[in-house]
Amino acid sequence: MRAVVKPKNLLGFKIWLEKLGYDVNALNGGFAARAKSREAQRAYKKSHHYVRVGADLSGNPAAHELGNEFERHLAAPEQTCTAKAEKEILHIVKGESHGMGGLVA
Repeated sequence: MRAVVKPKNLLGFKIWLEKLGYDVNALNGGFAARAKSREAQRAYKKSHHYVRVGADLSGNPAAHELGNEFERHLAAPEQTCTAKAEKEILHIVKGESHGMGGLVA
């Protein structure tokens, strides 16, 4: 049995699914999550429309894929970007004009 997420991250995983547009319901010690709206269903591939996590933290393939994504998200808290993107962001934050317009306050 492979766990979907670490036990300490289970509540965070539920909240994350709700923020992604899933309707999360309790289910025999675990939970089931379904894509709520048509927009959410269109945004996610069909195999991710239904996520099920059992009381023993086992789950369906969609739960494992999303659980891995959630764990990677927790492991890398800082957003990384390319050097060029970082330079452009710094120009915008400093309010310097660089051909694309300055920061308007």
